[in-house]
Amino acid sequence: MRSIPFSSIGLVLTAGLGACRQTPPRPGPPATGAASAVAVSSRDELLLAAAKIALPPPGIAAGDLPSPQSPGAVAVAKYCGQCHDLPAPSMHSAVDWPRVARRMWLRMDRLPPAFRVAVPDEGDRAVLLDYLTANALQVSGSSLPPGRGREEFALICSRCHALPDPTVHSAKDWATVFLRMERNMEKMNVRPPTRAETEAILTYLQEVPAKRQ
Repeated sequence: MRSIPFSSIGLVLTAGLGACRQTPPRPGPPATGAASAVAVSSRDELLLAAAKIALPPPGIAAGDLPSPQSPGAVAVAKYCGQCHDLPAPSMHSAVDWPRVARRMWLRMDRLPPAFRVAVPDEGDRAVLLDYLTANALQVSGSSLPPGRGREEFALICSRCHALPDPTVHSAKDWATVFLRMERNMEKMNVRPPTRAETEAILTYLQEVPAKRQ
């Protein structure tokens, strides 16, 4: 299935929310029970369908955030968990987090008051961004270490985020991390790597850290 960019999803969601505010829903079929007590318009159905495309990967519990009692972690739990699962700070690099955070704030600012979503003020936004960038994904340097599977790693793993530093995990842990990434790709409708690509990437990620030890 072809993947759909997050930017497109944002436009669809924003347009759908705007349409919901301006156009009253069309009456639905007669209610037959509690589940059908609220009529859903065709625009609502399109909005719900769009929301199911390219969903963010599963989040983490507030207690699993780095330094969970710190002001930054508290802010992440307070604001970021209102609309979706809590993101792990390592989901994005320090370079990417400012862009991602600004996109989320823009969406929050445009939500109707009826959603009752708490929007962070300038102070909380600074605390959030400092925390996310300080605990962000550790990316690779300007050049990747040589090794078998290097090209596959660079090609596949850069489709969703910055390339992680191959030495950020041990050779033993990379298999678990890679399996989690494959599940995220499935949820986000990103083409998973082939078996040959998977073997090449795991070979690279397990051999490079071993050489550094």
